[in-house]
Amino acid sequence: MKGLRHSMYLVHIHLWAPPACGRLPHTTAADIAGCAEDCEGLLHISVHPEPEDHPVLGVYLRAASLAEAEAAAVRLWQLAQTALPSLVGWTLLRAEVPLLLPQALPNPPPEPST
Repeated sequence: MKGLRHSMYLVHIHLWAPPACGRLPHTTAADIAGCAEDCEGLLHISVHPEPEDHPVLGVYLRAASLAEAEAAAVRLWQLAQTALPSLVGWTLLRAEVPLLLPQALPNPPPEPST
């Protein structure tokens, strides 16, 4: 969209599958990126395979808002699941930008002085 400022977001796509599905293939990130060429704003995908039955996809994308980024990640998952037989049986639990608390950061900001 012209004129809108886009920021980069990391959206976590949390998945679940019954034991019969096994693990996500090691090519999952590349496979999703390959079938998602039309996904505007997609920058990078990473896979966090553990735990085996609840892996997380880290999707980096540009969007005009947090809500748009999360919605784009859901659309990306739906597109990939339709296109890739290896994703049949996997269930999307949620797609959300992770909340990072200051104390979780490697160098948290100093406490304000009183």
